[in-house]
Amino acid sequence: MFGCDGAGMNHEQEAELRNAVLARNAARRRLQLATGGAVAVAVGLSGVFAALAAGSTHFKKAIVRAPATRSARPLAALTVAPAAPLVSANVDPPTSASPPASAPTPSYQPPVVSSGGS
Repeated sequence: MFGCDGAGMNHEQEAELRNAVLARNAARRRLQLATGGAVAVAVGLSGVFAALAAGSTHFKKAIVRAPATRSARPLAALTVAPAAPLVSANVDPPTSASPPASAPTPSYQPPVVSSGGS
């Protein structure tokens, strides 16, 4: 086997090793550039989509109107309804033999529709 110091390697093997190292480094640089480009494209697209989403959710635009000016002509009189008939206050309340109505009692039946569950 060959040692780490390169002793015993001929010039042809050293050239092949150097070419392999250069090819590896070039491939690594290409991969780094491709990764950086992909990240830049992803950031740009997310910015575009964020702007598009923000543009599609418009808030209610307040309409500023000029203050209304009062006209010099008088307004038409409002329609007046006739007064309700007067009821005398000293009328005896009707008497009935039935007892006053009792408070409603709670129902102990299960509900007709229940939300959730299966």
